[in-house]
Amino acid sequence: MTFWFGLDRLFFFLARLFLNWCTRTTSLHREPADLGLDPNRPVFYVLREASLADLLLLDRETRRLGLPSPLSPLALPDRTLRRSYFYMYKRKALVGRERVGGNNRRLIQLVESLGAHPDQDVQLVPVSLFWGRRPEKENSLWKIIFAENWSPPGFIKKFFIILTQGRQLFINISQPMSLRQLVDESASPERTVRKAQRIVRVHFRRQREAVIGPDLSHRRTLVNSLVESTPVREVISQTAAESGEAYEKLEARARSYAMEIAADYSHTVIRFLEIVLEWVWNRLYSGLRAYNLHRLQAVAQDHEIIYVPCHRSHADYLLLSYLLYKNGLVPPHIAAGINLNLPVIGTILRRGGAFFMRRSFKDNPIYAAVFNEYMHVTLSRGYSIEYFVEGGRSRSGRMLNPRPGMLKMTVESFIRDSQKPIALVPVYIGYEKLIEGSTYIGELHGKKKQKESIFGFLKSLSVLRSHFGEVHVNFGEPLLLKSFLDEQAPAWQQTDLNQPFPAPMKQAINALGNEVVTRINAVAVANPVNLLSLALLATPKHTMDEVQLTRQLELYITLLQQAPYSSGAQIANSDAADIIEYGMKNDFIHRIEHAMGDLIGTDNITALQMAYVRNNSLHLFVLPGLVCSLLKDARSIRRDQLKQLVHLLYPFFQGEYFLHWDNDEDLFNAVDDILRVLADQGLVLMEDDQLRGAPLHSMESELLNHLAQTVAQALERFYLTIRILVQHGSDRLTPEALEELAQQTAQRLSLLYEFNSPEFFDRVVLRNFISQLRAYSLVSTNDAGLLTFDDRLRALDGEARRMLSPTLRQAIVRLTQLCQATGQDTATVAPDA
Repeated sequence: MTFWFGLDRLFFFLARLFLNWCTRTTSLHREPADLGLDPNRPVFYVLREASLADLLLLDRETRRLGLPSPLSPLALPDRTLRRSYFYMYKRKALVGRERVGGNNRRLIQLVESLGAHPDQDVQLVPVSLFWGRRPEKENSLWKIIFAENWSPPGFIKKFFIILTQGRQLFINISQPMSLRQLVDESASPERTVRKAQRIVRVHFRRQREAVIGPDLSHRRTLVNSLVESTPVREVISQTAAESGEAYEKLEARARSYAMEIAADYSHTVIRFLEIVLEWVWNRLYSGLRAYNLHRLQAVAQDHEIIYVPCHRSHADYLLLSYLLYKNGLVPPHIAAGINLNLPVIGTILRRGGAFFMRRSFKDNPIYAAVFNEYMHVTLSRGYSIEYFVEGGRSRSGRMLNPRPGMLKMTVESFIRDSQKPIALVPVYIGYEKLIEGSTYIGELHGKKKQKESIFGFLKSLSVLRSHFGEVHVNFGEPLLLKSFLDEQAPAWQQTDLNQPFPAPMKQAINALGNEVVTRINAVAVANPVNLLSLALLATPKHTMDEVQLTRQLELYITLLQQAPYSSGAQIANSDAADIIEYGMKNDFIHRIEHAMGDLIGTDNITALQMAYVRNNSLHLFVLPGLVCSLLKDARSIRRDQLKQLVHLLYPFFQGEYFLHWDNDEDLFNAVDDILRVLADQGLVLMEDDQLRGAPLHSMESELLNHLAQTVAQALERFYLTIRILVQHGSDRLTPEALEELAQQTAQRLSLLYEFNSPEFFDRVVLRNFISQLRAYSLVSTNDAGLLTFDDRLRALDGEARRMLSPTLRQAIVRLTQLCQATGQDTATVAPDA
């Protein structure tokens, strides 16, 4: 007996030595507290497979975390189990892959003990190990020989998996389940055991789908299934009947469309990209910080995930896929523009999960049918997907209006098959400096957008010599599609997909888009460059006294902490001195030494790029800025009057910045919180119900007026556009004429008054504001296509002008008069009667 015991210990020693040499473990859990285990209750581990390697690696991980080992005995009140684990499956024979149910004797004994002792409980902890984390791929020889997948490996294959994939090992120790609860809910020990096994089996399957993804088919097989699907065949037949073209020719065209669209997911490329991107990010960025990952990990187990990030840069989808992969989740399939399907680059992106889409499906029903079917197949098979609801990259840094196309396809697919619930996960991606910054500035100044090309890509590699600060990624509150549709369009399940969507469904999809972008904005991250930009760009020379800059940053931080925009918004750094030091260290700002006190400033070129970064999180300070604009220059106003003015102007700010307060009570509560903070800081004086801004020429007055500059440009755009319309008169301008005149006037105002911010005269922003005027019925269009309005618009004109400085107000009036004089000759202005 002693001899065999000695051999057993020697075998375990050698096995541990071998595993320590050839494996490296990645785990989500850095600290025991992350697991939520109760130290006063015994722990019983559950493994999916009867694998010595998995067991020893779990033992190593639990020792690292200071947890009970699965190899240790489990002491119960009436017995002691030799080990603290059991497994769900075991190999039927030493050689081969066939599996049978595992030995559940320990689980039975555990359940019997708890049944006899009602005061006892045991924590059941499932543990998953993923070797290489590679999803199934029928045409991958490397996959078949070495990688673990949905088909369990045999003994020999497992040995080679350890050798080849041991340094790509991911282990996930799940949150504990109470075995006592299962015992209490079941009538007999046998039913308890069956229920526990069923729950754990479902948990392992969902965990596997979340980490390595569902089984992938060969791309050509997928293409064949798309072309042979009923919806696509019906469209081909209808097109053939209408055009007279041969069915076979149209079928071949559909097949070519499917090949153009479909991703060709390859873990080998994913792993290659991980290595390359890790090197690239280390060259470009000083850090990649993620927030609220727990939201994603919680919902990924039970839902089909659709990632909907904001779109600022081509780096967005690479960063998000990299971040998900590093945190134990399968990278999503990504909807990419066909302009990125370049030689070599397109192939790599396709193998990394990108599927390509054309900018427009108009007048091409076969392409639309193939793409819709591809989306449906992708969703119904359980793949996670990523797409950008804004359509394209934001050139100004602010959130763009959502486009309904991809959302509509998602809803259509869900109507066809709603067995697995869908969760849309909003993702905020914030940069401190943008790779495409100079390109965007040129485009906003009228420069033509450069078409993507191999030459352009090679030229862009020069950015690897530059530094772009940190990147901040924040995951928002998941939006459950079924719950949203139940609320917005209760009859959604009865929608006939062969007919155009009824009005309630169209409204629901538009509301879905607005809700997604609003939730993205709700989890913005205020990083150091956001805050420095907000302060410095509100000054004509982009320069501030260091003492005042410090106070201004402290005010921003206090507002974010004590009157937060939302529960999900984050502050990357909450120390004003550290923020200034960070800005100088990374060359965003510089110090100007002066005998009367140092100044902090930035140059004009950097200021243009910082304007983009400021706009990423500007919405966090829009409501405080609006409140301050009503109180600046020591203005006195009643609290109820201030709230009425906020209520009057808020819809336009909400439409432009996608603010999340959607009822008066929440809005007014937020205003009260802001006023409380401003009063605590001495920026607002309160006497009963009367409010007054801080006395003129005081530091507090300067801080208040500076914060009011947050909304100054928006108010100027509002006033400028309304003034042009009022100046010309009702029934005189078309929407296109107003947009053109407003853009030209704003551009001239920017040149004259050094706004140094090209998004001030961004045509898209002005177009959206005109749309808001029409949406709130302040402006309408007559039969001739001309804009008509009444005294309500003139009243809004009067309120907006009160919040502008006399100098700027007079400049806008003068420019709009000039605009009227020159605009009479344009074809888009109605001629005199």
